[in-house]
Amino acid sequence: SLHTQFMDCVDKTRTATFKVQDNAPGSRIVSRTVQCFQDERLAMQTVCSFIAQKAQDFQAQFKHQTPMPEIEQPGAGNSAFMLDPQGYPNEFPVKIWVTELDSDLVTPAPAKQRIWLESPDKRTHSEQFQQCILALFTDVHFTRVIVRPFGIRMAPPPRHLRKIVSIDHHIWFHQSVDPRRPILVDTECKQLGAGRGVVQSEMYAHDRRLVATVVQEGRVEIDPHVRLPSPKL
Repeated sequence: SLHTQFMDCVDKTRTATFKVQDNAPGSRIVSRTVQCFQDERLAMQTVCSFIAQKAQDFQAQFKHQTPMPEIEQPGAGNSAFMLDPQGYPNEFPVKIWVTELDSDLVTPAPAKQRIWLESPDKRTHSEQFQQCILALFTDVHFTRVIVRPFGIRMAPPPRHLRKIVSIDHHIWFHQSVDPRRPILVDTECKQLGAGRGVVQSEMYAHDRRLVATVVQEGRVEIDPHVRLPSPKL
């Protein structure tokens, strides 16, 4: 699992320093803290937990998961998903299938969304590298759900949306997954208030396994003088 807090903004054109500390070098679980500094300011810190020794085989029979929603994968005959032509900013390496284009997001709707993500890189990678790709996927289009009930879109953002940034990011990896195959992301914003919204997502592999649970907290600033429609929940 990864548990990250963002304390300050960084300048991507300047050097950042990372410090790693072992917290609990146990026999089954290994924990490390990673801190990012720029100009001696703490900008980010992450606590990472790694499984050093898997559970005994007889424990594998005791398991359950939240069922994957009954929806068609991209490309299926009755699928409502289409490839997002905008993709993700800065040529981020991911294919995104959506049911709404960004131009549709100006209509207020419940704070929920379902998207499919897939890596365009079809090379074979290690399980650890695949988890790194999945971790990158967890930051794709999640926080925009926070302002979905007000009909506010993210690309391009309207003037009255002053800020929407992630301040906490938590990932629990449940099972391995191949990001070369479509991954369903089922997302809902549970609450928005006092300028902060909490988003929870479940990520499912193409074979219906729950592979990760993600929770993000986003900071939101909206111009107080603008008149928005009543939220649709």
